[in-house]
Amino acid sequence: MQYTKLIEAHRLFYEGEYRAFNYDGYLSCKDWDCWFKPNLPDYEVKKLFNFIKSWDRFFRGNSKRFQKTYPKILSIVEKLKHEQIENTEFTDEMKENVRDVFDLVATCTFDNRYESTDASKILHTILPNFFVMWDKKIKDNLVGGGGLGAVYAFRFLPQMQSELNEAIETCMENRGLNREDAIAYIRKQTNEATLAKLVDEYNYMKFTKEHPSLTDSGI
Repeated sequence: MQYTKLIEAHRLFYEGEYRAFNYDGYLSCKDWDCWFKPNLPDYEVKKLFNFIKSWDRFFRGNSKRFQKTYPKILSIVEKLKHEQIENTEFTDEMKENVRDVFDLVATCTFDNRYESTDASKILHTILPNFFVMWDKKIKDNLVGGGGLGAVYAFRFLPQMQSELNEAIETCMENRGLNREDAIAYIRKQTNEATLAKLVDEYNYMKFTKEHPSLTDSGI
């Protein structure tokens, strides 16, 4: 992927998706410290669920179940808190941790339902430098059917890393920058969005919205 496509998709996302600013509004009022403690307060879960509902009108989150489950995933969240998808070493242990936390979140917000789209959104808001959001169209186009944590951890995230690294390399080559400066340049052009967020915006505009300026380009 050319780095210019990440920048273009970011612009298109904010011009063409009326819910785009819901993300910024939620993250700006998030109490980040709460998410690294086992007991999530009701008000933080409410803010999160309101954000998810703004994208998924069928979402009926079970806040008590989520709060009860969260301490079980906190140890993995702590392990991943400093990870950036573009720099992560996807060892088997890393992918197993991601799979486990994804499956737990996907099953703890609904009663008797597995919600992989909402799980990806929830995890991204907790660790926005690492987790990449997806939806059914994105998943089906990139990794095929099935939305279980193993698909997300073992196939989807490594593929997103590969695409982002290609974008970084094209920026390094085209602008004569080192890797760190190339990442900084891309982020500066996109209002300091994380690369994990930028690749989601690209996927969303290409596969979900099928924007004509992106659909003819390789991922």
